Amino acid sequence: MRLRITMVAALVGAAALLSHYGVAWLQVSDFQERGSDFSTYYVAALLIREGHASQLYDQVLEQQRHLALLPAGTHLTLPFVTPPTTALLALPFSFMDLAAASRLFSVIEILLVGVAVVLAVRTAPWPHQLGRGPRAALAALAVAGIPTYVLLLLGQLDGICAIGVAGGYAAWRRGRTGWAGFWLGLGFLATKPHLAAGLLVFLLFRREWRAVGGFIAAGAVVVALSLPVVGPGGMVQFLLGYRYSLGITPEVSTLGLPGLVASWLGTAMAAQVLEVVAVLAGLGVCAAFGHRSRRPGASLEFALLGAVAVSLMLSPHLFSYDLVVMAPLFVICMARASAAEVPESWPGRASLAGIAAWVCGKLLVNLDVGNAAPAPPGRVTPIALLIAAALAWRALGTGVRLAQPQPRRAPRRLQLDSGRGVGGSVE
Repeated sequence: MRLRITMVAALVGAAALLSHYGVAWLQVSDFQERGSDFSTYYVAALLIREGHASQLYDQVLEQQRHLALLPAGTHLTLPFVTPPTTALLALPFSFMDLAAASRLFSVIEILLVGVAVVLAVRTAPWPHQLGRGPRAALAALAVAGIPTYVLLLLGQLDGICAIGVAGGYAAWRRGRTGWAGFWLGLGFLATKPHLAAGLLVFLLFRREWRAVGGFIAAGAVVVALSLPVVGPGGMVQFLLGYRYSLGITPEVSTLGLPGLVASWLGTAMAAQVLEVVAVLAGLGVCAAFGHRSRRPGASLEFALLGAVAVSLMLSPHLFSYDLVVMAPLFVICMARASAAEVPESWPGRASLAGIAAWVCGKLLVNLDVGNAAPAPPGRVTPIALLIAAALAWRALGTGVRLAQPQPRRAPRRLQLDSGRGVGGSVE
C-alpha cells in the first residue's frame, strides 16, 4: 500500500506540475521569447555568421545587434558572457526566426534534462526486486520543479550540464574514470564553467588522476573549439566578461552563497571579505568530499551529490534554472538509499526522508524565484544546498552500502529416506 501511494502521489504531482509548466510556456508571447536568455547565444551566433567572431564579447555591438531584432524602443540588457562554444551550439538555430529558435532550444534543453535523468535511472544501483514503477515515479519527481519551469521559459544551457553529470556518473559506474572526468568537465566547461570550481577540487582530492586528466582534456577541447572562432583576444575578453556580468547583475538577486551574504550584509567590504572566506571554506568542503569518498565502502553517489551541491552554492552567478543539474543526482542517491532497504517494504525510512528533503528543497527554491528582497530571510536556496550537502555527508559517513546480490542456489535435491540413512537422490 505504501508503495502504491508513493508512486501515485509522485506521478500525479509531477504530471500536474509539468502540464502547468507547458500551458504557461505556450502562453508566452513571441516578443518575450525574443528577449529570453537564449537570445544572447542566438545573437552571438549571428555575429559569427556575419564575420564578427572576434567581437563576440563586444557588449556594445552585441546589444545593438540584439535590439535590431526587437521592436523599436525596447530596453534590454543581456550580455554574452558564456564560452564561445555556446555560440557554436546556437549556430544551427540562427538560421531560424529568433522566437521559433528560442522555443525549440528550450524544448531541447528540457529533453536533455529528461535524458540525463533516464541515464541516471538506467545506471544507478537499484535493488533488483524494485520494479520500474518506483523508478519512473522518482524520475518524474526529479524533473518536476521550479528549476525546470524557469529553464523552459528562459532557454538556458543547464540541460547540457545535467547530461555531463549523468554521463560522468555512468562512466564511473563502468569503471571508466577518464571518461567520467571528461563528460563531467565537458558538460560544464563548454557552457557554465563558473558552476564547476568545486567539482575540480573534488576530483583532485579524490585522487583519481584519470578523472582529473579527463576533466582537463574537456577543457582543452573547449579551448580548441573556441580559439579558431574568437582568437586569443576573444578568449581574454571571455575571461573578463564574467566580471562585466557581475557588475550589472545585482548580487542580492543571485541564489548562491554571495547572494546569501549580500541579502544580509549588503555589498560592504566586510561582506565581500566574508564571501571570500566562505567560498574558500566551501572549496575545502569539496576537498573533504573527495578525500572521504576514497575510503572503502564510501558511496560515490552521495559524494558526488555533496560536491555538486557545494560547487553550485559557491557560484557567484547561480540562478534557479541551474539547479536542474541536481535532478540526476537525486535519482542516483535514491537508488543508493533504496538498495539498502527491503524492496517489499519500499519506500523505507531513508527513501521517505530523501523524497521529503527533495520536495522541501524545491519549495525553498520556489521562494527565491524573482525575489531580491533583503533579509530576513534572505536567499534560502544556498541554505537548501547546504542542507543537501550535510545530508550527503551524513549518508557518506554512515556507509549506506549496496545490497549484495544473493548467490544462486544449486538445484535442490529430493532425498529419499530409507530408514536412518539416505538411500539416493533424484535430480
